[in-house]
Amino acid sequence: MSLVVSGLFSYPVKSLRGHSQASTHITSWGPDRDRRWMVVDDSGQFMTQRQLPKMCRIGARYQGGDICLWHLDSPADAIEVCLDGSEKERYVGIWDDSCTALDAGDAAANWLSAQLGVSLRLCYMPDYSYRQVDLQFAERGDRLGFADGFPFLLCNEASLQQLSAGLGRSVDMQRFRPNIVISGAVPFAEDHWRRIRIGDIEFDVVKACARCAIPTVNLDDASREADVFRALKAQRQRGGEVYFGQNMIHRGEGEIKLGDAVEVLALN
Repeated sequence: MSLVVSGLFSYPVKSLRGHSQASTHITSWGPDRDRRWMVVDDSGQFMTQRQLPKMCRIGARYQGGDICLWHLDSPADAIEVCLDGSEKERYVGIWDDSCTALDAGDAAANWLSAQLGVSLRLCYMPDYSYRQVDLQFAERGDRLGFADGFPFLLCNEASLQQLSAGLGRSVDMQRFRPNIVISGAVPFAEDHWRRIRIGDIEFDVVKACARCAIPTVNLDDASREADVFRALKAQRQRGGEVYFGQNMIHRGEGEIKLGDAVEVLALN
């Protein structure tokens, strides 16, 4: 069976609900406008479903140059956030990095705080801000937005099916927050890939993705399901970490789309 792209996902705001799409435009940042927004606490530190699992119930989608946020349980209660040039700069922290961001203002902050029950701000990474991908795995100049560490995450449908079989029930791929999903490979074939091509764009497959508690969050009600992590641990623990999916760095710009062939160019 040939390898093809079977899913493409975008996450406009880090750790809020993502959405599927038929194609992905790839820029120097990675997937266009992916995770350029981030929710932070009052001190500027990033917040995710690790601390606030209910973030998975808030949708985010671009409308032109603006971004619209809504709660999936009350979609009529939405807010449109527009950057008009009056935003204040602030430093924000994500893991070991600190970078310049723009604060989206009190209206967005108050809306998010009311939805999630804790004081929060919404910030945007402007084009002039810069965050370097870890040089242990990347080249100087490889940049990213507010994704954890790499511009792309690839997951394999067959790998999820094997995980689900061990769990005894199906698990939604979106729990793992991939940008690219592929089909046609055997389970965990992606562990052995070093370089692939999708359409006209090549990707370095640089690091297996160590998983935290986020895949345990049920996207329907934000409850945590510890058995998901136990199943992951039983199948995918290596050296004290649990892995699922592969982090990638793109080596070109352009467009990829559903149904594109995936060619393995080099193996580990």
